[in-house]
Formats: sequence, structure tokens, C-alpha cells
Amino acid sequence: MKKFRDLSINVKMPLIVGITGLVVMAAVCTILIFSQRQEVYDNTTRAIRLSAAVAASNLADEVNSAAIIPRTFASIAATVIQSNDVPAEEKRAKLLEDLRFFAAAERRIDNIWAVFNPNAVDGLDSMFFDAAGSDANGVFKPWIVNRRLQTLSEERTNRLFDAARIAGYEVFTDPYLYNMNGNEEHILSLCIPIVVGGQIVGVVGRDFLISHLNDVAVSFDKTGRGRLVSAEGVITVHANPARIGAIVGDGHRATLEGLKTGRDFDLMVNFQGTEEYQAFICIQFGECEKLWFYGVSIPASDIYTALRSTTIELIILAIIGAFVIAAIGLVLIRWMLKDVKVLNNTIDKLSLGQINQQIQQSKSSDEIGTMKNKLYQFVDSLKRTALFANNIGQGKLDEDYKLLSDDDVLGQSLLEMRKSLQIAESERAKRIMEEEQRNWGTEGLAKFAEILRQDNDNMEALSYNVISNIVKYMGANQGGMFILNEAENEADRVLELTACYAYDRKKFVEKKIRPGEGLIGSCFLEGMPVYMTNVPQNYVNITSGLGDSNPKAIYICPLKVNDVIYGVIEIAAFEEFEPYKRDFVNKVSESIASTIASVHVNLRTSQLLERTKLQAEEMANAEEELRQNMEEMQATQEEMRRRELELQDTVARMSEIQEITEENEFEMKQFQDAVFDTFSIYEFSPDGYITAINDSFLKLFDVDSSAFIGKHDSEFISKEEYDLAWKRIAERKIWDTVQKVDVRGKTIDLHQRYIPICNKQGELLRVLVFAFIENN
Repeated sequence: MKKFRDLSINVKMPLIVGITGLVVMAAVCTILIFSQRQEVYDNTTRAIRLSAAVAASNLADEVNSAAIIPRTFASIAATVIQSNDVPAEEKRAKLLEDLRFFAAAERRIDNIWAVFNPNAVDGLDSMFFDAAGSDANGVFKPWIVNRRLQTLSEERTNRLFDAARIAGYEVFTDPYLYNMNGNEEHILSLCIPIVVGGQIVGVVGRDFLISHLNDVAVSFDKTGRGRLVSAEGVITVHANPARIGAIVGDGHRATLEGLKTGRDFDLMVNFQGTEEYQAFICIQFGECEKLWFYGVSIPASDIYTALRSTTIELIILAIIGAFVIAAIGLVLIRWMLKDVKVLNNTIDKLSLGQINQQIQQSKSSDEIGTMKNKLYQFVDSLKRTALFANNIGQGKLDEDYKLLSDDDVLGQSLLEMRKSLQIAESERAKRIMEEEQRNWGTEGLAKFAEILRQDNDNMEALSYNVISNIVKYMGANQGGMFILNEAENEADRVLELTACYAYDRKKFVEKKIRPGEGLIGSCFLEGMPVYMTNVPQNYVNITSGLGDSNPKAIYICPLKVNDVIYGVIEIAAFEEFEPYKRDFVNKVSESIASTIASVHVNLRTSQLLERTKLQAEEMANAEEELRQNMEEMQATQEEMRRRELELQDTVARMSEIQEITEENEFEMKQFQDAVFDTFSIYEFSPDGYITAINDSFLKLFDVDSSAFIGKHDSEFISKEEYDLAWKRIAERKIWDTVQKVDVRGKTIDLHQRYIPICNKQGELLRVLVFAFIENN
């Protein structure tokens, strides 16, 4: 092996080509031999199966066509036996006449017979001893053979009758020897039962000479190796009479198991030390339940006889072809190896790191030309890779680079290095931007701390300074500041727009919002900022030099400190607010809220001081008034005594009026009870749900209140009536309707009157429904 490696390519390649050619030709010959072998096998076996199928079909036609007449006679015999129109003593004559007719009607019918149970035909066996077609006991069993009437022997009678009676259906018997026309021959019999009233009273059939069936099969089976086999594997038809009655294949297990499947099959078996191919075609004889088979066999050696000479010829051609291939390969290899030296020199220089050499592309598209072109591409890719690495070293991180393939490890390493440098650069830029954002937020908080120290005793001035500076500092376009007023009544407390910047003043200057109303009210109640980038149309317009436009972003922030909310800031802009700007608003809102709380305290303190001065002046005036009032009170006491007497009289009259009112209320209650006992009444809420129902209505339908309470009106009337009824109720009008309802299995007309009950303001409180049954 070592000596072969040391040989030059000029020697190794011809040796390799020659040996390879010989192996290839040998392989081709082997493949051709085996493919021809398989083709010969397939064609021969196909022809054998076809021949067997044709023979089987003709055997089936021969038997089945001959079975028509016996089957017809069986039907006629059953009719005659049951007939009351044919006298009993004439029934045998009638059946003999029909049997003779069928025997003469078909030239292929050389025999037909019938066997009946004793007294089954007419019950008159004792009258027909030794009569035509009857035996010595008068049993009717005629047999017409070659147009002559005979009587079946006792042996055949038992064989044929028992075969059909035991099976209960048509039977094709196994072969047996019988004297036909003076010669003892193998025959088969087709037995068809005659059934009367569900009982087998006789059997009709015909016999087939096995020699005749063999002639039929041989006339179509050109192999001369066919045989007819029963489902149990018994050979019934064979060219060699000695094989009749034997078990097919000498009882070969695979053959017998194939017969049990009840369908066509073929197989290769070892029969008496010789490989033999067998094919079996399924045959249905008449209406027999058991299937028969026609089988053909042929030795495997006969299949491949024609293939031997072809195999020898292919081997000779393979040897000649191997020498021709080696000679042609030697010439071609020497011509192709001229470019190998060029490739070798180039690879030597590349191994020394000389990548700047010039290589000419090959115009040839063969393997060596392809190798040369690939080497050209490799050198070019090395140059591009070196250039890309140089650009990365110079900080040019945006330079493009295309990988040679998914397996370009060097290129992937350079791309990973560039990606790492880009990530580092991106993180540095991100840190710079975050630092700028923190500085921006810190400067803003310092600026607004100064703004909040100014005007801390004037809420309006403070609000305007805050909102105008927030809008400007954030680069927004519009803003508003809403402060919760200090109304003593909780119901009167609203968010008032105390300052705005760039708002449409006609629409928003006097704006007041209740807590929970809109986004601003919801923000106040929830105490959480609201950021919205999908702003609904006409929510708010930003006025600019280009006209009125819908903002792209809205930021609403509560002015909250120590869990107490003093107001809300709303800022709108044409651009979205970045997170650091929203964080800045959240932080500065706490300072604003704290300042607002201080302003409220200062304002309340000023108000209390002013109120104290006013109260001192009022107390001095009150003392003077009190002195004057004492004098007036003395005069008033006399007047009070006089009015007290008048009041006593008024109280007495009021007592009488109260008694009258109580009497009226008692009468009204009696009237109301009478109405509720007279009418079936139930009550709806304004949204259509039943809230109350009286006993009269429940007794009408014989149900409890759970069947109606909480149910919606639309469950009891049609959609059209429901829409009409509630349209009338919305108009505060009475609506009458009549419905067909089932009460205790009877359909009645239920009259209903919907009466809306409203307060003084016209608001719907409930709906009363009076229902009654019209008396017929």
C-alpha cells in the first residue's frame, strides 16, 4: 500500500481507472444479469398465471353452464311436488317428462339425474315398484344418460344425496370411480338440493368425466402441467390419472395454507428436492360454498434456461469494456494533469502567506477548471477579508462584508468582532444619552424649584408660570393646569382650569371638570398618570401657524403629595413623550402639589385673619343691637301671649284635619287592596326587568314568583311587541296588548295594560301592568 502511495499520479490514475472500469463493468453485468433474471422470472410466471386463469375460467364456464339445467329442474321439481293441480299419481310422469326435455334441450347434457326421499314425490312409492325411474322399493331416482332412462344405483344414491343433504347447499363432489358407458372412469358430480318447505326432499345433478374436464383445461393451458384442486387440496383433474385423488404438492404446508385463504396465490416451493413455481387460480363452481382452484407448476430451472447464454456473453463484454476504459482513461488523464502543476505552485505560495498573487480564471468547466476557479475565488476572498479586518482596525464599523458561505468561520469571527465593537459603541452612546437625560431632569427640577418659590400667594399667577414653563421645557405644544376648588360642599368640588398655555381659549378657559369625568377626572380619582398616543379626534386641538391639528400624544399627571391630590396637569404635543420626560413630569408634579398645598394654607390663613377682624366689628354692633332687642322683646311678649291663644285654636283645628286624613288613607288602602285582589298586576323596573308581582297573577298561571321575578319583558312577548311597548313607555303613554297564552292546557286571551309611573320631573320610576282575562 505504501509503494502505491509513492507512485506518481501519471501511474496511479490509469491503474485506478482500469481497476474501476473492470469493477464497474462487472457490477453492470451483475445488475443486468439479475435484472434480466427478474424480468425472465416475472414474464414466465405472469404467462403461467395467465394460462392458469384462462383454463380456470373455461372450466368454470363448462361446469356453471351445465349447472343451469339441473338448477332449473330442482325449482320445477319443488313446484310439482307442492302443486295441487297435478294429481299425485301423475307427478312422477310429469317430472320424467321435464327431465327428458332438459336432457334433449342441450347437446352438451350427456347425463342428468335426480334422487328423492322415499314417498317425497307423491307418497305412492308402493305403487311404483320397478317402474321407470324408480327402484325396487318404488323410490323415485331417475338417471338419463345418453338419452336413455336408467335408475341410479344404491351406492351413488347414498353418495350424492348425503353430500347435498349434509352440506345444505350445492356441492361439487370429490372424484370417484364409476362405470360409465361400460368403462370405469373417474367422475365428479354436481349435486343441487331440491327444497320444499325448508326441507331437502331430493337432489338433482349431473356428472362430469374427469377426462373431459382435463381436455377442456389442456385446450387452454399450454403448460400441460395444470390440475384442478378442491379446497381441501385434493387433486380432481390431472393429465396423469395416477395423481387423481392425491393431495396437491404431496401435502406441502405452504400450498395447503394458500388454499385456505380462498383467493388466488402463487409461491416457490421445494418439491421432491427441486425448486418449483406454483400458481393457483380460484374457481367458483355454481353456488357451491367451497371454492376450487386450478393450479399450474413449473420447475425453477426451466424458467432460467434461456438466461445462461446471455450471462456468458455479458461477462466477455465486461472484460473487453474494462480494457477499453483503461486505455481511454490513460490518454485523458495525461491531458488533464497539465493544469495540476499550476494549482500546486499557487497553493505553495498561499501556504507562505502570499495572497497578493494574480491568478487567471479557467475557461474550462471540468473538475480541474473548477478547482482553479475556486482557488481564484479563495484568493479574492482572502483579499476582501484582509481589507475588512483592516477597516475594522481603523474604526470603520459600518463597512459591509458578505460571508463566503454559512461555514465561513473567519468571516463569522470578523463579523462577531465588528458586532461586539458596535455594541460597545452603542452602549457608550446610550450612557452619554442617559447622562444627558439625567442632567436635563436635574436642571428642570432646579428650575421649577425656583419658579415655585415665586407667586406662592397667588394661585392664578403660580399656575400660569408652572404650566407655561413645563410646556416650553418639555418641547410640548399645549398644556393646562386643573386645581381642585375648596368648596365646603363635597358635591360642589370640581377641577377648575386655573391656567393654560396655547389652549383654544374659547373652548377651555372656563372649563370645569368633576372628579371621575373624562380622562382628567379619572386621573384625579385613580391618582395614576395617563399616557395616550392614540388621541381621539376633537378631544383637543393644538393651534399653530398651520391651523388646528389633533395632537399625537397626551400626558395627564395628578398633582399628588402624601397621597393627597390637589389637581391635574394635562400636556399635549405633536410628538410622543419619551419616558425620561414623563418621569420628569411625575417628579415635578410632587413639588407643584406641595406648593399648591402651601398656597392653600397661606390663603386660608389670610382669609381667617380677615374674617377675625370682621367678626370683632360685628360683635360690637351686635351688643348695641342686643340692647335694643331687649326693649323690643318686652313688647313682643305681650303679643306672644295673644298669639299663643290663637295657636291653641289652630292646633285643635289641625287635629280634626289629621283625623279626616287618616280616615281617607284607610279608605284608599282598602281601595288599593280591592284593586290588587281584582286584577293580576306585576311591576317592571325602567330597564324592563320584573320586580314585583301579586298573588292574583301567580294563581292565574299556577306558578310561584321565581318564574317571573328578575326575568326580562322580552322573554314573554315578541320582539315587535316589545319594541312597540317600550317605545310608547318612553313617550310616557299607556300601551294595551292582547296575547294568546296557555293556561292549564287551555288557550286564552290575556289583556295587558302597561302604565308608566313617573315623578314630577318626568323621570320613569317603574311600569305597572294590569292583566285580566276576557270572559266569553
